[in-house]
Amino acid sequence: MKDARIEEHRVLPELPPSFDRRHRERVPLRIPVRILSCGLLMEKSDLGTCTDLCEGGVAFDSEAELNVGDVVVLEFVQRGESAYRCHARLTYRMGRHYGGYFLASE
Repeated sequence: MKDARIEEHRVLPELPPSFDRRHRERVPLRIPVRILSCGLLMEKSDLGTCTDLCEGGVAFDSEAELNVGDVVVLEFVQRGESAYRCHARLTYRMGRHYGGYFLASE
């Protein structure tokens, strides 16, 4: 009887990976990033530093005044490479430290 309960527990489905974003491998780094966002009257461009990256999201530091829930375009440029742009929705802000998850591109 005891063994049957253990087996029953093992077959319970786990949450899909999208609910477990924080358990994805994060890569700490320090690279420049340009943050493109919409202000009240026009588009804004701010500079920042990406502090970590994972398959599902990003964290960065910036003096920009952004709000949780905003969708921003992050532009990563490395010497000798083409700029890489991606959309991210901001999920937290602690002072000048921001985090967000990547949105699927169409």
